[in-house]
Amino acid sequence: MLPFFLYEDLLLAAIMFGVGLLLTYFEKINEAINQLDWREYLFFLYMFHMLFGEREFAYLGIEPLFVTEIVLGILTVAYARDLLKIRRELFIYYLIVLIGIGFAFVYFFQHQLDAVRDSFMLIYAFWVPIVYYVFRGRKHYELFFLFLKLFIVLKAIAYCYEAAMIILGYQRITFEGFRFGVGYILPSMIVIAIFLPFKHIGIKYKLLGLFMIPAVFTVFHRSIFMGIFIALAVIFIIGSHLSRKNILTYGVTSLVLLIGFLIYYNTLVEVDIFDILDRKTSLDEGNINYRMLSWQYVMQNFYQNFLIGYGVGRPVMFAYQDVFYSTVDMTYFEIRDLAGNAQPHNSYLNILTRFGILIFPLFLYAIFKPLFRLKNYINQKRKNGENAYSMFLLLTGFLLLMYVLAFFNVVLEGPHHSFPFWLVIGMLLSFGRAGNLSPKIVRIRRYLKP
Repeated sequence: MLPFFLYEDLLLAAIMFGVGLLLTYFEKINEAINQLDWREYLFFLYMFHMLFGEREFAYLGIEPLFVTEIVLGILTVAYARDLLKIRRELFIYYLIVLIGIGFAFVYFFQHQLDAVRDSFMLIYAFWVPIVYYVFRGRKHYELFFLFLKLFIVLKAIAYCYEAAMIILGYQRITFEGFRFGVGYILPSMIVIAIFLPFKHIGIKYKLLGLFMIPAVFTVFHRSIFMGIFIALAVIFIIGSHLSRKNILTYGVTSLVLLIGFLIYYNTLVEVDIFDILDRKTSLDEGNINYRMLSWQYVMQNFYQNFLIGYGVGRPVMFAYQDVFYSTVDMTYFEIRDLAGNAQPHNSYLNILTRFGILIFPLFLYAIFKPLFRLKNYINQKRKNGENAYSMFLLLTGFLLLMYVLAFFNVVLEGPHHSFPFWLVIGMLLSFGRAGNLSPKIVRIRRYLKP
């Protein structure tokens, strides 16, 4: 819990430290943590705060060595022998990483560290082998879902804390008086989780989880709405009868909560929220037009370099004050200082343009590989009970959410959003291997008295 003090407000960090510590012992999460070796402990510590803190935690450190690069380097060395044992199973991810390193080397002499930063779009795929090896047993998945309890409680505290600070006048609401800064990924995952019948997440946690409904809504990212909707639709189709019942029950509850929140919240802020909603749902809204125009400019660079790619280390586009420029003669830092934009809000398109049409199919195979195993997992859904299958459904919904977010946002380009993307891929690939859907065998020995 101590890293909270590195990226949260001091008062909020102190509150979450105390509550988190108590909950860790009350839910016996500490006992599961004590069973980890130091490498697993480092990974789960990093995972917890990366999912919770996102950007604020990801960029702790000194350029170019932030916390992600340091942890990734330590775990790579520490797990070196173990990672070699799974190289055949996960060969595609090793290949993707080597391609990224190759591009970084080729363009380094021309663009220095900017080439390395861009190449991390592929290099971060190395999280998959690490995650695949770490989650080699049921206990690691069980710990992840124990963390889900912490996530629900602590995110609810963070959300209420920010609301209180806004009402008291210590903070201002951004995004036209509409957006709370509660993050993107974790609140969305919590929203998906409350619809599933986990045996260890009772009604109290479900009620706290409902706080994330208005939290996600006030972020007002249409890609998040779409991702959650697609995730829940797929869960409804492949889920059990109990899962479908939960989706209907909590869906109605969430809708009532959200409407009530909006009506009340509209009386607290100076702007008309419903007017904002009306403008934001229009197809003529500027954010939608910006994405379409940025994709067009990026595609021009793709057509000119479609075979071997545009390369890494230089901006693939440049937009400044709603004006797009056909040529880019500035570095990322120069564009950042101008408050301009140098990345298309589409990670797939960015990778296609930078690395070319020859490499892009390899990348697609790597990210869609978990989907090839879904049918086998679905066929085993009755073998180990409702809870294990609910874990699988949450990971599947989480994966679909990340697919959608990467299509409409800058996800794979940075560590804070690329980590959950590759995390869920590694967890799904290892899910069956860890025995989560296999029947638990209890051996009963009979002793006869002599």
